[in-house]
Amino acid sequence: MIGRVNYGGLVIAGVGFFLTRFTVTLAVSGDPMAFYFTGVVPLALGLGLSAFGVALTVADVDAATVRTAAVWCVVGLVTMLALVVLTLLGSPAGDAGWLGLVQSRASFSNFLIGGSVGGTLTGLYAARARQRRGALRRQTHRLEVLNRLLRHEVLNAVAIIRGYATLDDDPEAASVIERHADSIERAIEEVRHLTRSADADRTAGSVSLAACLSTGVDTVRERHADATVSVPEVPAELTVRANDRLERVFTHLLDNAVVHTGNGAASVDVSVETTPSTARVSVRDEGPGLPERQQALLESGDISEYDDPNAGFGLHVVRLLVESYGGTIELDVDDAGTTVTVVLRRADVPATGVDGLAAGGGAGTAGGPVSGVRPAVPHLAVTLVVGVLAGVVYGAAAFLQGGSIAAIGVFYGIANPLVGWYTHEFHSVVFAFAFAVIVSRLPARYRNHAPAYVAVGAAWGTTLWIVAAGIVAPVWLRLLGVPAPLPNLSVPLFVNHLLWGGTLGAATAWGYARLEGREST
Repeated sequence: MIGRVNYGGLVIAGVGFFLTRFTVTLAVSGDPMAFYFTGVVPLALGLGLSAFGVALTVADVDAATVRTAAVWCVVGLVTMLALVVLTLLGSPAGDAGWLGLVQSRASFSNFLIGGSVGGTLTGLYAARARQRRGALRRQTHRLEVLNRLLRHEVLNAVAIIRGYATLDDDPEAASVIERHADSIERAIEEVRHLTRSADADRTAGSVSLAACLSTGVDTVRERHADATVSVPEVPAELTVRANDRLERVFTHLLDNAVVHTGNGAASVDVSVETTPSTARVSVRDEGPGLPERQQALLESGDISEYDDPNAGFGLHVVRLLVESYGGTIELDVDDAGTTVTVVLRRADVPATGVDGLAAGGGAGTAGGPVSGVRPAVPHLAVTLVVGVLAGVVYGAAAFLQGGSIAAIGVFYGIANPLVGWYTHEFHSVVFAFAFAVIVSRLPARYRNHAPAYVAVGAAWGTTLWIVAAGIVAPVWLRLLGVPAPLPNLSVPLFVNHLLWGGTLGAATAWGYARLEGREST
């Protein structure tokens, strides 16, 4: 589904924010100077962890990576909590009781925040190690395919050529030799492309989906004159991230569908659907259904039955090529036949939209107006810098109007300039991440359009003025025992939020345009 989020990131963000509140709860009754020295670092770590969790929630990153980081974050928290509890149980409580003992030890919250941060970093390392293992496994599969391809295609063809080369009076010898020589040439060409690394294939550029699909269909129609292959009209401007070997993917899928239909007049239907960031090409046959072993090959790359002569090599090549393009393969097998869907990244839209490969996607139209959500990681890095900049503009406007950013620290237990500025920038960055998701939903014609981004930024700033500053902040202060008007819709706050939103919109448009310009060179 388009618009899904990485919920593991919310877990990380929630843990980080809760622990900062716990830190303040323990330290607010103590000496403010002691909190300044013992509370600022864990507060910075906790809020930094929370902001990082928000970024993971909306970022176009592997969902499994985020889940792993979230699990390890919780493991780190629970482990440190257990160690602290064991330490407390082994220490004398005194007259103040357990609560007084806990409050007297600021290191308690430091341990919890440190455990959560360390757990998150461990999770990211574990996820990276898992990705490396996956890359090595794919490389092993690639080498197995090459070995089998050379053994089957080349050696068999050489044996046939040698046999016919000894026949001087056979009129078919020349044609057979030529045909198998061509087979060897094709095999060598296949090997040349398959030996390329996955990263090299992904950066190969873009190709026309219509042209590659048309070439594959024409090849299969030449091989199987009795087969019927129905193909919809595909817009010529629809391009995908792949190379010219993409036509081999469609050739192998269509050829496999025709051969395994089980009757002489095979009928194969091809359909093409698009999402804002992906193109989905489905091949449907009316055969008995793809065998389980070949299903496993397409879905997970399982090649345990490589020497099965009935398996062929087309599906192996399909799996490796699609994987090298950063695409995915989906299967739907039932009594009526088999549908194999290849999901590829579109190249005709900027890489700021949804990660439709993981989401599955849905129907749409080519060149659709909506760019999707889940900004890419480089764009979120730009958003981070822009969020900090917009926070500075907000603070300067507040100072010129006689306000003070230090007052924001009251929400976290102390009205200190350092704490106030840090927490203010934390708020600015988190709301900037939300802004990045909002602008990614704009129609494509407004992408990186400065006036549109400024207008959306101003609207977003106004919304925050009403909801966050006008309602949430007063309620928060009242819960802390600080009197505050409700709602608090003051004009100075409105000006501050309006300037913040305008700066955020203008700087984001400029940063995104520079980033995409650099990527296109």
